Amino acid sequence: MTGRAALLRDNRDFSRFWWGQALTALGARVSDICLPLLVLDITGSPLWAGALATARLVALNVARLPAGALADRWDRRTVMIRVDLTKAVLWGMLALLVAFGTGSVWPLVVIGVLDGLVSSVYNPSLAAALRHLIRPDEITKAVSLNESRSYAASLIGPAAGGGLYALAHWIPFAVNAVTFLLCAVLVARITAGLGGSNASVERLSADVAHGIRYVFNQPFLRTLTIWSAVLNFATAAAFFGMVPMLSGLDTPAPVIGAMSGVVAAGALLGSLVAPRIVAAGPYRAVVAGGLVVAGVTLAVAAVPVLPVVVAALALLGATAPVLIIAMTAEVYKVVDDSMMARAQSTMTLVGSLFYPVSFLAMGWLLQRFGPGPSYGVLAGALAACVLFTLARPVRAQLSPEPASSGIRSNSELGSKELHHA
Repeated sequence: MTGRAALLRDNRDFSRFWWGQALTALGARVSDICLPLLVLDITGSPLWAGALATARLVALNVARLPAGALADRWDRRTVMIRVDLTKAVLWGMLALLVAFGTGSVWPLVVIGVLDGLVSSVYNPSLAAALRHLIRPDEITKAVSLNESRSYAASLIGPAAGGGLYALAHWIPFAVNAVTFLLCAVLVARITAGLGGSNASVERLSADVAHGIRYVFNQPFLRTLTIWSAVLNFATAAAFFGMVPMLSGLDTPAPVIGAMSGVVAAGALLGSLVAPRIVAAGPYRAVVAGGLVVAGVTLAVAAVPVLPVVVAALALLGATAPVLIIAMTAEVYKVVDDSMMARAQSTMTLVGSLFYPVSFLAMGWLLQRFGPGPSYGVLAGALAACVLFTLARPVRAQLSPEPASSGIRSNSELGSKELHHA
């Protein structure tokens, strides 16, 4: 933890970057719990509440690939500041609408879609900017700090949002708007260049296709992307399935509600210890983490009782950050800076492709076969993830032994791809 704290204390640019994102992550988690409550208050319809979240997600995913290409073309600092200011306006408008009384859900839909669209260009710019603020040997610590920030916001935000919403419905959205304003100020004060502004004479569609080829022509990135898609599907389904399964075991509602706290606390703890685990050997950390995730899911399949479920949730929550941090740190070593936003957008889109259907699939499995077989299927999917990590591209990239000829340096990868641009 000392090295992580020193990174925040001694590196002013990274500290401004990190605190800006910490503020907006907290504001987003505050709004995330309040927006469905607002829709329910206006319409009384859970369907509308779900439709609003879906509309934002669809807008975000549809725009990901072209937004990634634009993020590589545009100056990243400018993108981040302008998007922060745009979001401040959007959420400030929503706060005003709520304060003065809105009887329609459509303004909320428009704001949600616009938020998704601007997020599609902000997120890859954010990911690509990180490497300009730290030394290469600090990547794992920085990614770990970013994960800790996200999990802490998930732990604090919903409770804070619920309390603020009870005071006045407009307050949480005003708070979110203020966090984006503060983030814009902090980003503007960063003195280091954040990259971007890569001139391109190609059509946007050609740049998008270039980014897709860049990811899928490299064995490590291709394997990691497919691994992420399977892992995200299986873990999302596993977490979702805990609620109906525990409900079927006549577990009290407060206990079920506390499960989200268990997951967030476990994830926060995992993100804090992950740098030390990864430093001891990233390949061993990923393989061992995959075995733990598959093993605890199999334990739930074999013994679907409350103590096993609680232990499984805690271990799943704690292990996920280790896997994410180890793999993400390697991506920064492999991907050329001029391609970072496009690569990030492509990998995120494919990695989350099956996420929306994971809940539907798990619901069907539980209804059709019950908890044991359902979690057995998920354990099989997670075992497949372990096989992906045993594949040669992952082993060669993460292993401390000299990389095989199939794994090349960042500059070599970048120079080859840039000849095609």
